Amino acid sequence: MTKERIDEIIGAAPPSTVDVDAIVARERKTAWLRPNPWMAAAAGVAAVAVGAAFVLAPGSSGTVSPAAPPSSPPELPEPCKIPTLMGPVPTEKPADAMTRLTGVLTTAVTARLAAGTTLTPSAANYPEADPGRGPLQVVHSSRPVTNGGGGMCSGGEDEFLAGATTVRSGKRGGVQATLGRMGGRLNLPADCVDQAPEGMEQVCRRTIGPKGEVIVATTLTAKGGGPSIHRVEVARADRIGVILDAANAVDAKRDGKPDSPAPPLTLEQLTEIALDPGMTLYP
Repeated sequence: MTKERIDEIIGAAPPSTVDVDAIVARERKTAWLRPNPWMAAAAGVAAVAVGAAFVLAPGSSGTVSPAAPPSSPPELPEPCKIPTLMGPVPTEKPADAMTRLTGVLTTAVTARLAAGTTLTPSAANYPEADPGRGPLQVVHSSRPVTNGGGGMCSGGEDEFLAGATTVRSGKRGGVQATLGRMGGRLNLPADCVDQAPEGMEQVCRRTIGPKGEVIVATTLTAKGGGPSIHRVEVARADRIGVILDAANAVDAKRDGKPDSPAPPLTLEQLTEIALDPGMTLYP
């Protein structure tokens, strides 16, 4: 999760009121709706073309001569084009993948949760049009890209999502997962971001997995004793990206302090889950 994405999600809310469940849930529900970088790139190409209309002639001091016109106008990208998905196209049908991934994820998570922890549904982690899902039930979220005009684009995701609320001794937390082919909208960071989001402290580490996976593990903690997010982003060698989050929930009765002292899963446990051989899409 980049600094810009966290800032976009939590806005300018004071740390004591940050709802971590909302942060990690809205990360999956928020549409791709921001100024299109392709528009800026297109404008830059046009500016360069105009700026190069005159150049200094070689061997003269201040003499201006017309530049040679380009053989053809520069090709500008489609307004809402997104990068091509990488890796082999999965032959596994989405319905089959959802069933299989639900089993893999549920087994991997429950095996690592503290004794006495139960999983309950968390509707906030699923698309609004897909309610009533069980805990860690994987769903397929896929929408075509829509051009809203003015360089504003939405849709374009093709991902598998799941989430659940954890409860232990009455104290709540949350676990969320996103999995899909890299490229498109699922662009994982190659390294840690330089600066933490405003109002939060960050500890980040980048490592390489046993099969060449790029692993970025981050802890974000709201200042002033606020809640924490453990996030692991893994770019697998098979070009499948996996994002796992674990967070402790805010307790309104405790002035916005965490309901539990720590997220329900550690960064090491999330990494183990992300590297599970079954956490992929079969080619």
